[in-house]
Amino acid sequence: MRNKREIRALIADGNLSEAAQAALEYAEASADAETLNGLVALQADLSQLKEMWISGQMVYEELARTQARITQGLLLRVDELPDEPSPKAAKRRIKEESFKWLVFYLFLLAKLLVLSWALFNWQTEGFKNAEAFSLFNALLPGTIINASIMFRSLFRGSLDAYTQRRFVKKRFRGLIFLAFLGYIVVQFFLVVQKVQGHLSFELATLGFAAVETALGQFMSEIVEGIFKQESK
Repeated sequence: MRNKREIRALIADGNLSEAAQAALEYAEASADAETLNGLVALQADLSQLKEMWISGQMVYEELARTQARITQGLLLRVDELPDEPSPKAAKRRIKEESFKWLVFYLFLLAKLLVLSWALFNWQTEGFKNAEAFSLFNALLPGTIINASIMFRSLFRGSLDAYTQRRFVKKRFRGLIFLAFLGYIVVQFFLVVQKVQGHLSFELATLGFAAVETALGQFMSEIVEGIFKQESK
């Protein structure tokens, strides 16, 4: 069975029928039904293109345009295939769109938990009014900016009739869980230490702001990496 590099080489050489058949076999071995269906449709388009060209029902300009469209479609479908032709390799991935929603929901959940914890301690007089608003001022701006960017990307993606399926390896999902869990634990800890008098408000605020800055930097990489691809 040909690997993905060899299939791309066939496409680059113009051997579209052979490339489509090789990609079909790869998709079947991977049990990737969605990509397989797309490849079957492209293979049918190729057969129809040949028949129309041989029968003289198509001029050369139309042939070139259709062939370019099929070539692009094949490349996109090959990119969707897992790195190894096996169902296990396919299962080790998560769709990029699902990953985006996961990041969005976890981000909102983490921020809401920290905000609720700060509000609870404020209402139980763990914070003075000025101290509470200082914490909220550190928490809210980054939350609003990152959430709006992510939501705009997700909303635009929902309007597209077709977008290429891209995948993220599952180990990155674990990294996201750990990052947000660490953020929640550290912020909860800082609030408790301040309320119990183990930290001054100034030191607790510095720690709180430092964690927010670290999360902001982490989120900027995530946002730039997967949420702004549509605009590139």
